[in-house]
Amino acid sequence: MTSSALIESFEGELLECEPLARHTYYRIGGPADFLAFPKNLNALSQLGKFIQERRLPYFILGQGSNLLVSDDGFRGVVIRMSKLDLGIELEEGGLVRTGASVAISSLLRKCGAEGWAGLEFLAGIPGSVGGAVYMNAGTHLGESKDRLDSVTLVDLFGGAREVRDQQLVYMYRQNGFILETEIVVSASWKITKASSETVKRQLEELLARRKATQPVNFPSCGSVFKNPKGTGHQAWQVVDRLGLRGHRVGNAQISEKHSNWIVNLGGATAGDVYSLICMCKERASRELGIELEEEVRYVGRHFDAMQYTD
Repeated sequence: MTSSALIESFEGELLECEPLARHTYYRIGGPADFLAFPKNLNALSQLGKFIQERRLPYFILGQGSNLLVSDDGFRGVVIRMSKLDLGIELEEGGLVRTGASVAISSLLRKCGAEGWAGLEFLAGIPGSVGGAVYMNAGTHLGESKDRLDSVTLVDLFGGAREVRDQQLVYMYRQNGFILETEIVVSASWKITKASSETVKRQLEELLARRKATQPVNFPSCGSVFKNPKGTGHQAWQVVDRLGLRGHRVGNAQISEKHSNWIVNLGGATAGDVYSLICMCKERASRELGIELEEEVRYVGRHFDAMQYTD
């Protein structure tokens, strides 16, 4: 299948040479060869055939909240899942089914309006339901695994399955059951009934705390590092011990408000952000004997070739 044939028949939107900076929270990233917005499962199948025939690299993009995209962009197909399934439905047995394309903020607004309690732990987490399911998103109040009942997956190259119970294998900020070629299309969550006023008040309090403690007025990916296990320290405390709060490379800065956030002050490059990440990791290992692991995901080329200087 040629690219022109795919564009003509594609059930959704398909852009060529589209800057990914327009589609990530960081507002950083060069162009993708193809950026696709499938609107149904047939469109996903079309993309799968195109990718197989052309032997193209691909990756799945939700809301772009947890990514650092290379300044060189991505040579291949980026599949953005923002239009595939935007449904939110109450099911029997105290379950709410959500499409993977639903923004977490939209889901929580619905919870407040309907008096659905139990998903407050997602308050303040950017991104989509699909991303939350994939990454086991969470806060100090809990993680996605605590409230998931089932997850529906579609293989980009054919087939679908529903995963539930003991098959929902999760670790800290990662899953152990989604195959490389599979895409989250929906999930069912366990909720309890409460008054709308109670749920709204809890969400408002949590969001106010986030605004007071996190630099939400600048583009970022949220938390950059996972909390290092067995150290007794959270990631922000490690960065603080290194004296790097407020440190800047180019137009990227370790936030003065929350030192596990690296913010884009305006016009930052992926290289700027990556330099700060490498600096934190190298110095934490050398000076403190602590190995920091990224929560942010890298997309594109040339990250390993980048260097930093103190």
